[in-house]
This record gives sequence, C-alpha cells and structure tokens, in this order.
Amino acid sequence: MQRKVEEILETFMLLVVAGIVLLTVTIGTVAGAGSSSGGSDCPTCDYEPTYDFLMGDDGSGCSSCGGPRLSDFSVLFSDDIPIRPTNSDYENPSLITYIDELKNVSDPNVVIVDVRTPEQYAAGHIPGAINLDWANFRKEKGVFIGVENATGILGEHGINQENEIIVYCSSATGTQCPASYYVFWMFEYIGHEHVSVLDGGYNAWCPAYGYTQNVTTRSPTTYTATVVDERFADTEWVQNKLNNPGVQIADARTTEDYKAGHIEGAININYETLFRDGDRLRGADGLRLFLAPVVIAGLDNNKDTVVYCESGASASFLYLALRMMGYRVRNYDGSWNVWCETHPELTIPISNVSVNPSSVYKGGLVSIYADVKINSSEMKEESTGTSLIPSGRNLPYIPGAGCAYCGGVSAVPTSTTSGSIGTSFVRGYIYDGNGTNVKIVIMHDDSGDRRYVGEWETDSAEAGIYYVDVVASDGVLRAKEKNAATFEVVSDTAGP
Repeated sequence: MQRKVEEILETFMLLVVAGIVLLTVTIGTVAGAGSSSGGSDCPTCDYEPTYDFLMGDDGSGCSSCGGPRLSDFSVLFSDDIPIRPTNSDYENPSLITYIDELKNVSDPNVVIVDVRTPEQYAAGHIPGAINLDWANFRKEKGVFIGVENATGILGEHGINQENEIIVYCSSATGTQCPASYYVFWMFEYIGHEHVSVLDGGYNAWCPAYGYTQNVTTRSPTTYTATVVDERFADTEWVQNKLNNPGVQIADARTTEDYKAGHIEGAININYETLFRDGDRLRGADGLRLFLAPVVIAGLDNNKDTVVYCESGASASFLYLALRMMGYRVRNYDGSWNVWCETHPELTIPISNVSVNPSSVYKGGLVSIYADVKINSSEMKEESTGTSLIPSGRNLPYIPGAGCAYCGGVSAVPTSTTSGSIGTSFVRGYIYDGNGTNVKIVIMHDDSGDRRYVGEWETDSAEAGIYYVDVVASDGVLRAKEKNAATFEVVSDTAGP
C-alpha cells in the first residue's frame, strides 16, 4: 500500500513539474511575441496581424501589407540568443554543430553544405560552403528521389562517404526551415557516418560572423552508399506495423492538422514545440522533459519510432530531435501525402486545377477552377477549430456567419450533387513570385457538379507570374493542393 502511494505521489510531482515548465514556455512565448510598438507587430504599416486560415496562412506576415512581423526579425536574427542551450548533454550530441564550433573548423575533409536555393546562396552564405539545393533530392509529393540519384548528385558536387558534413539552411520569419534536417536524414539513410546540422542555421551564423558571396565548388568524385534500412519507412512498412506493439508512429504536424486526420494510432508531437528561441533545438533537459510520457502520452523510447508529416520534410525536425535523445527512429518517405493515396477516405480529393486565361492584362479577370470532392453534403454545426474558424480560435461554427478575417464569410453556401444546399470551404490562394499571398479567392460550386470556380480582378496585381494553391475543408477533413496552377499578369492595361 505504501509503495502504491509513493508511485502516485511520484507521478503527481512529475505532472506538476511538467505543467510548470510548459506554462513557463507558454508565457515566455506569448510575452516574446509582443512588439514594442503599442500592440502592432508590423514595422511597415502598423497593422495588427490576423490569424491563420485553413492552412493557407502561417501567421508569419502582416495581413495588411504582407511584410514580416517585427517580433520575428528580433528573435531570428538576434545575437543575444545563447549559442548553446543550458544543457546540451544529449545522447547523440555529435548530430548538432554550433556556430562557434563551425567558425574554428579548418579540416579540408569537412564539407559545409548550404541546402537553400541558388538564389539564397548567391545573396550570401557561410564562407567555404557549397550550394546543394535540397529540392533536388525530392520529387512529386515530397518523395525521396532514391539512393542512386542522390549519390549521383553528391558525387557531382564533390562529396564522398568519407567527408564530414555540416548542413544548414535559413528560416523564414515565423517558421522553421526543414531543408537541412531533411538532408541530414537523407545522409543518415544512405549510411553517412559523420553528418550534423548547424543549430540555428544561417540566421544564427550571419549576425555573429557575417557572410560571403564568393562561390565555393568541389571537384566531382564518387559517392558510395551503405544504406541503413532502419532509417527509412514507406507506406507498405507503416501499414504492416499498424498493430505492432513494438512500433510507435509519431505525427509531427500541428495539432490542428493532426485532428483533421491522421494515421491510425499515431501520437501527435508538434514539430514547432521542439525549438527554443531563434529556431534552435531545445536543450537536452528540455527535450527530455517534453518527450516524457507524462507530457506526450504513450511515447516510449524503447520502441521503434516512425515519424511523418505532410511530405516527410517537417517530420525530419522530429527525426533529429529523437535521434539526439537516443531513440530508434525512421522517417516515412512521402508521409501523409502518399498515405492518403491509398486511404482516400482520409482526405478531400482536389484535382484538375486550372486558370483561365493563363495570361491576362493587368485589370483583367481570371477564373480559377478545381474539382473538389467534398463527401459530406453539409458541415456539422458543432464543428470547431481552425479548419473552419480563420481566427485560429476554437469557436463554434455558424453557417453563413460573417468573418472579418476571410473575405466576409466563415462558410459559403453551395449547391451539392443531391440538389440540397450544403456548406463548404474551398479557397484559392494566389501567390506572387516572391511567395507572398496577394489574394484569397472564395470558390463556389454553382452547378452542383463539384467543379468549383472563383474569380479575381487583377487591377491591383503587379506584372509577373502567379501561383495558385487550392484549399478545401468539410469541417472535419481538409486538404491542400500546392502550386496547382500558374498564370501570368502582363502590364499592358490597354488589353489585347
């Protein structure tokens, strides 16, 4: 009896400690997110930002002018953030490199790899770094290009299996950059023994040590892989392990995405929670406490772990964090994108996206079309969450209610194939060549054939190429087709 009481007290104390730490982190995050400009986060137009809408906006930019938030700049590029966390006593500390360590590297066998785009590399990079765009290692739906193709690219860029590799990228304001973490996973999968991620990436390095625009290249060589199957999972592997008590599945997406649909039995570990200020990995104590079963129910470091996200990119954040803490972990290649292809009941199919005309004079009208198969004819009124409420708050769904954040409506009545009136969320997100969201278009199914259409008058558009994402939700499920179509705006306002 006494032992039972002791166990209960011990569990209670762990819960109290975990609660205090999480509360402290939450308070610090909220306090840190404030600005010094009287409640406004935008240094350009003094406008308070709105919240995310249906996966389309990440809250990182000003909803009025599209500029970055002042608080994001102060955190990402501050040189006041400690280079190391309070405790860096990880199980596998060699998987992380800190900027002061990189500064003192002189070994010619060490290859610094900048995995950003060529344009970002050209604008400024760490001295001595070669450019190896991470997008080259991924194909449609984020699937890995394969060992043979990957080793060919590495050899062409002068990397062999004996080199020590340090990879880095840079974070956009308000988000983490998965590129270096994904490439880290790829190197581990092909059996590279000495590879690490630069903690904080280019954003941590640049304020402390500056940058160069001098290009570094290496002579081509041959890369020989020694594949480690235990680092990789595909759909067949995951499907076969669903009921295996020795395997746990970790969903690294946000809580909202997880609730909207996930692999059966998956544990949710939001990748955003793995970082301290400046997009740098939590210390060993922080990760140890955060990953404790009293915080992440069901997580067991004695089990084989497979991580996934939408495509396998953000899951690589969790992959590295778990590797640092000694877990046996593999990344699910293609992740949710591929899983839904074989489990169609878990998503909303979006297809045949097009824009007409494909080239329009400024001021002209473009129409966006998409086939969207929303299975439920009417969304449930009790539905809640950010899949319906664009403010990000957990408010009840009210059909036809007004919304200040999403073009005036919170749900659009549309006809259905049965002829009755239902409600659905289908939006077209239009982005310019810089990746800035310039317009959210409400799309309707007026004919009842599940062919949705939305229109945009381009009078406020600058000349250039524009990209369209289509996002849909039925109140429970949601889906996004990224870069589904493109069109061009030309500057001759006189018309053809």
